[in-house]
Amino acid sequence: MGHIIDSTYIYGTFFAVIPYVKVTLMITFLSVSLGTILGLLSCVLQQNKVPVLSQLSYLYVLLCRSIPNMVLLYLVYYGLPILFLALEDQTGVHVPFEKVPATFVAVVGLTLHTGAYLSEIFRAALQSVPKGQMEAAQAIGMTWFQAFRRIVLPQATVFALPLFTNQFLNTMKSTSIVFVITVIELFGAAKLYTEENSQYFEAYIVVAGLFWVMGIVFEFIFHRLEIYASKYKRGNAL
Repeated sequence: MGHIIDSTYIYGTFFAVIPYVKVTLMITFLSVSLGTILGLLSCVLQQNKVPVLSQLSYLYVLLCRSIPNMVLLYLVYYGLPILFLALEDQTGVHVPFEKVPATFVAVVGLTLHTGAYLSEIFRAALQSVPKGQMEAAQAIGMTWFQAFRRIVLPQATVFALPLFTNQFLNTMKSTSIVFVITVIELFGAAKLYTEENSQYFEAYIVVAGLFWVMGIVFEFIFHRLEIYASKYKRGNAL
């Protein structure tokens, strides 16, 4: 087995790609954070049936959940320059897109994808809390905000956390495709490192192992959050 798999090369690959873990995590956290904001906004627009905006929000969710992640990334990569040129024609303001880092494009693409899924997660979480609880809270003198914060939000969080965890991990794994738009993250670093000798199997063992470890760590963190949030299960929110 030792002649089939070069353990020395695995060792070398590990130290070559480990610095790029921070790039993978940076893209993940930015995409999930911005996707959370976008998902919440989309959810609120749909829940409140805001004219025009709720329809646009529904269309956004439908499109971004239907389009493969890599295709969406390419659309953003090639579409943003066209958008900026159109804005320049209309406003006369020049946007030097050639100076925009590819990492920015990667975050935009993953944010759009993540936000669409989180929008549905948040919507389902809010709908899991019976409307009667909000009405009962307001009947005993709570304001809408107090009732939402103390009654609805804690219970919705319990429902949403496992799904949010899955989406976080999916976004983290999806960072491996941003190499196609020249962003060097964990997978891209391994691919470049091994191009000279084509020992791809060993390199991808390292990448798989690092993603596995990161997945375990974040699974543990979110599991602890779920345990903490479980005290807010229905009937215990107050």
